[in-house]
Amino acid sequence: GKQAGGWLVDKHPRFLADTTGDGRLDIIGCHDDGLWVSLQDEEGKFAPLADEPALPAFGHGKQAGGWLVDKHPRFLADTTGDGRLDIIGCHDNGLWVSLQDEEGVFAEPLYVLDEFGVDQGWKSTSEHPRFLVTTTRDGVPDIVGFGPHGVVVARGRGDGTFAPAQLVLNDFGQDQGWTGEKHPRLLADVTGDKIPDIIGFGNEGVWVSHNNGDGTFEQAQLVCRGFGYNEDAGGWRVDRHPRFLADITGDGRVDIVGFGGPGVHVARNLHRRFRTR
Repeated sequence: GKQAGGWLVDKHPRFLADTTGDGRLDIIGCHDDGLWVSLQDEEGKFAPLADEPALPAFGHGKQAGGWLVDKHPRFLADTTGDGRLDIIGCHDNGLWVSLQDEEGVFAEPLYVLDEFGVDQGWKSTSEHPRFLVTTTRDGVPDIVGFGPHGVVVARGRGDGTFAPAQLVLNDFGQDQGWTGEKHPRLLADVTGDKIPDIIGFGNEGVWVSHNNGDGTFEQAQLVCRGFGYNEDAGGWRVDRHPRFLADITGDGRVDIVGFGGPGVHVARNLHRRFRTR
């Protein structure tokens, strides 16, 4: 509603994240005029919004960069290791980063990489999903994207910048038949080794590509003949059947939970395959 700021799902992404490193989740939102932050105090209360945005950038309006939800993904991650979350976004021309200092002030965004943008072929957030995750054990977040030709990774340098992007796997891309309207692709720790693997919900079922530990990935393998687009794999649809990865048993490995036609489906993680029941 207007009295609550007029925030719209198709224009204004909102996040919950610990921006200050105090162990409490704060609210961060990208409105028309830029980035807004509401910090949470020790009693669990959220501070009123200030009169001005925390950063007049990464917003929907032209004056804040013209960021669009369906084209320009935005992330929050500590790219420097100082315990403060920074803002990372993929615009038309590539990657932009705004670092947060010890006082909670966000710096003017810097253009750090000519990759992962619309101009480089990354047409939409649904067709070419991108993630900010640590693909190695160095603790520095990297950018992983599912591009036209496969999986692309840009390693974080630990200073808010990223190395040139590299194609690390000829799979999970448009060239291999994966599309945003049919095939969700995610990153999560399947094996329990604390580094993320690639999980894709394809036509035949669930495909997994294990992380080699150095930011590269093994060839994908079909690990579950369910939760897929084809009718013999369940006839799962992106617009009707959400699927999630979560450790529901506490063994340190993610399982699959899906909301299908009849109800909730679960596939237990057996390390190298998933068992449905």
